[in-house]
Amino acid sequence: MPHDIRRRDFLAATAAAHTISRATAAKSGNSLVSFRIGTALWLTDERFQDLMHYFGRFPGMADELAFFTSETHPPLPLELIEQRAERLAKLMPQVRKAGMRAGINVLATMGHHEENLPNSLAAPWQRVMDIHGRVSRGSFCPAQPELIDYARKVYAAMAKASPDFIWLDDDIRLAGHMPVMLTCFCDRCLANFSRETGRELTRETLPAVFDSGPIEERMKWRARWLEHNRTMIDNLFREIEQAVHALRPGLPLGFMTGDRFWEGYGFTRWARTLSGPGRAPVMWRPGGGFYSDERPIDLVGKAHDVGRQVAALPPEVTVIQSELENFPYQRLRKAAHTTVVEASAHMAAGTTGTAFNVLNMRPDPLDEYLPLGARINAARPFHELLRRELGRSRTEGLWAAWNSELIKAVNPEGKWLDGGRLPLAEPYTLGEIGIPICYDFAGRAATALSRTAPLAFTHEQLREIFSGGVLMDVEAWQTMERLGLAGWTGVRAVKGYDVDVHEELSNHPLNGRFAGWSRDCRQSFWKERAWALEPASEKTTALALLRDYGEKELGTGMTAFENELGGRVVVMGYYPWTQVHSLAKSSQMKAIVEWASNGRVPAMVESYSRISMWCRSTPSGKRAIVLLNTSLDPAEPVELRVKAPGKAYVLHSMSGPSSPIKAQAGRVRLPRLESWNIYLLVEA
Repeated sequence: MPHDIRRRDFLAATAAAHTISRATAAKSGNSLVSFRIGTALWLTDERFQDLMHYFGRFPGMADELAFFTSETHPPLPLELIEQRAERLAKLMPQVRKAGMRAGINVLATMGHHEENLPNSLAAPWQRVMDIHGRVSRGSFCPAQPELIDYARKVYAAMAKASPDFIWLDDDIRLAGHMPVMLTCFCDRCLANFSRETGRELTRETLPAVFDSGPIEERMKWRARWLEHNRTMIDNLFREIEQAVHALRPGLPLGFMTGDRFWEGYGFTRWARTLSGPGRAPVMWRPGGGFYSDERPIDLVGKAHDVGRQVAALPPEVTVIQSELENFPYQRLRKAAHTTVVEASAHMAAGTTGTAFNVLNMRPDPLDEYLPLGARINAARPFHELLRRELGRSRTEGLWAAWNSELIKAVNPEGKWLDGGRLPLAEPYTLGEIGIPICYDFAGRAATALSRTAPLAFTHEQLREIFSGGVLMDVEAWQTMERLGLAGWTGVRAVKGYDVDVHEELSNHPLNGRFAGWSRDCRQSFWKERAWALEPASEKTTALALLRDYGEKELGTGMTAFENELGGRVVVMGYYPWTQVHSLAKSSQMKAIVEWASNGRVPAMVESYSRISMWCRSTPSGKRAIVLLNTSLDPAEPVELRVKAPGKAYVLHSMSGPSSPIKAQAGRVRLPRLESWNIYLLVEA
């Protein structure tokens, strides 16, 4: 068929689907494209008309508009909030007349951080406090009765404005209220925790219960604090839900989040509280930080953050709009192309739509945002396709082990409240070389355990993890040894080297033709200890050796072992999660993941390409794969290994016609994938 005819048919079909999907989304409330609108764009009639003219230029682009209540991040005086609610009540019918739903985004309930304090709520209520007694003057403690009463009145005022929905913003959290980090340790919160635990605790005595005694006792106390934090947020949500639904039964409420480890990641509990006894719809907006494309790979990192949040939601939450924010909204800091690819990556990770926070927050014309609107509008058919084919199906692949209590494993031998890195993000590097990443235990083909992550799991959970495939670094092995469970790993002891060590792949079938190839991660530049591993069993085999610059062998640097649980375990002693992008190392890691999973990886990029991929299923159970070329070079050709019975696939791009793709013996050969472009491959 001639290309121009195929393209004309494609465009006609997507335009028709666009119209149908747009009408369906508007009626059902499951919006694909939402825009968050700053106060400067609606407080005056002139700016509001300019805003409506902007969306009039792109009919059908947006399903809904969510109007911010504030322009800065602390709470506002109640009188001002009520005035703004009255103004919004007059504007929302005009939005609906233009074919879009209209709702309200309460930017500050308890407050984000210190900003614009002279013009913000100046009530003499307790602010959030860290363990040292320092406060954020822009953020109130959510356990204070006065703040709870204020929140009830704020949300009642918004409900009276008759919106189609109300969003609660991500200031409702307990970490990251600048200038303080971990909160809240005010007198009321400590008195509540003392009552919950039956032990009198103060800011001076509490750290010791988190940081002393047997490790099991420390983990127990830390888990209690996380439950305390979950409950504090849940109590505030209950008050807000009651205030809203007393006036507007069934009104959908939504909550914006990032990773919420310090708050106990209580997403299921919070969603059901916001739904209330009337089971009103609940929406979610998972987010994270990616504000410019100066570091493009961070786009994928945020998609992983979003994927974790989606995986933590209960199945009844189906309206999941990723937070896509180009703060501070200067157009040249993030390309329009980057913006729509980012939205696509979020959908690949599990969302069902996007909330674009990309327009100016000052009372200026919107002319500079016309190219951005045009690009978002042009990408809508592809986003509709992603939602139709992926829905809420789970991701499948390599699971970087985490759960709602992962943060208790930070600094297990040190001071917990000093903070530290979560034992989580490092394994996601393997997703850059064509290994699919997943976000929950149920979708795992194999598990990646980093650092102290085992401390977040029970003995029974670890037994189940080690009954399958596991890739782990030496710190995770040391944690297993501390728990008395190193027998599942095939390693008895380790010895560290801090300088001048490189890795050589061993003569092992998993290394194939790369046996003898080496990797030097330059310890003198990127300092990380190298570990020689002592096998604990004759069944433990070496996948890599360690050598110094004189080529003296220092021991085994990577092992493979099949344990008595039936699990396949790989322990990695040399830069396990970094600098894996060479041909030999990336090929070895793919072979290792395939072996450890016992052939359960749903798909993998076999060619030497820098491609991130997400493996999902269509509603009918067919394989669906999203591929993102994260290199500045085009990838061609791309060879995939796919574990699906299908012999034919369809490759969809964001712009252009779909292409039929044949498969042979589980191998799929794709044409050229353009630099930083995203594609959907669906089993035919």
